[in-house]
Amino acid sequence: MKKIKLLNLLFWGSIIGLISCEKDTNPPAVAEVVSFSGNTGGTVQTVLFKIDTLIEIKYKVNYESVSSLTKDLPITIGVTQSALDLLKATNAKRATTGDDALEALPVSVYTIANPIIKTGQKEADFSVKVKLTKSLDYTKEYVIPIGISNANGVKISDNLSFMNILVDGTPNKYQGSYKSTGNFTHPTMPRKIDREKFLISIDKFTSETEFADLSYPMWLKVNKDNTVLIIPKGEAANVAGPFEQIGINKYDPVTKTFTLNYQYNSGTRGISEKITKQ
Repeated sequence: MKKIKLLNLLFWGSIIGLISCEKDTNPPAVAEVVSFSGNTGGTVQTVLFKIDTLIEIKYKVNYESVSSLTKDLPITIGVTQSALDLLKATNAKRATTGDDALEALPVSVYTIANPIIKTGQKEADFSVKVKLTKSLDYTKEYVIPIGISNANGVKISDNLSFMNILVDGTPNKYQGSYKSTGNFTHPTMPRKIDREKFLISIDKFTSETEFADLSYPMWLKVNKDNTVLIIPKGEAANVAGPFEQIGINKYDPVTKTFTLNYQYNSGTRGISEKITKQ
């Protein structure tokens, strides 16, 4: 029995030795692969843009191999299925929280300068130039779904060769000039409100304007049901409290009117106003 065990040990020891020798003499080759550099691959990148303003953003592509390139490697960047799949997955997550779906930005609005990884190099820059037009529907949110679509025979990474660029900083549908009318209840200076106001976009649903007629800022956030959350900001956030919303606070999308009722200083100072888009 001991002899059989010894023979088994010798047999398996010989096999392991042969495998080890084979690995030592013939190491596996690392395949060539191209991907996006840094932390951009497979992610959503947020970039600020402005209407009618040309914005150029730059990224890098990476060539990974045990050896250097012996000739230039042109890379083609464009809309890819992997990038569209990322957009689809992102929208599925947004749907669970009640957020609207993102849409692909029309390709007519941007251009891509394709990279060429030069002989002996591992990386190359490419750029995306975007000029948002006034004709776009800015009630929607956009992304640029791009990826590596061609690498001239070199393998393209499965999970690091695409991204979505989230288009941020564009005006929401509430931004613009308004007329404010109403009343300011005050213990010593009660008065009518009759003045021009301007709403500036903060995000898709939130805008900044003037708090009452005090030249202090406040944010107006329109909820899904068109009720409005008033958020005092800056000096308005420091008025003698407590600040309270009272009565009706809503937005009418047909007349483009905010109806606001709020008070502060234990209710001794109250504001009722309608802010209507001009």
